[in-house]
Amino acid sequence: MRMKIKPIEAHNRSIAKSVSYRILSLSVDSAVAYFFTRDVALSAGIVILVNTYSTVLYYLHERIWAHIHWGHKIH
Repeated sequence: MRMKIKPIEAHNRSIAKSVSYRILSLSVDSAVAYFFTRDVALSAGIVILVNTYSTVLYYLHERIWAHIHWGHKIH
């Protein structure tokens, strides 16, 4: 009989981590984009596009790692 190990991270936790990271990233990306473009509208477009797909990728990455048991200690 094989034991099934449940992921340590809940979906809500992964979402909260993704959102908090995106807020930090939005701030930094906005400053960098504006520094290079000196155009508020273009900078906003770049930041929205990049952070939208990055948020999805980060969430998927977290969910995949939640199922990788390497490095987890079983209590």
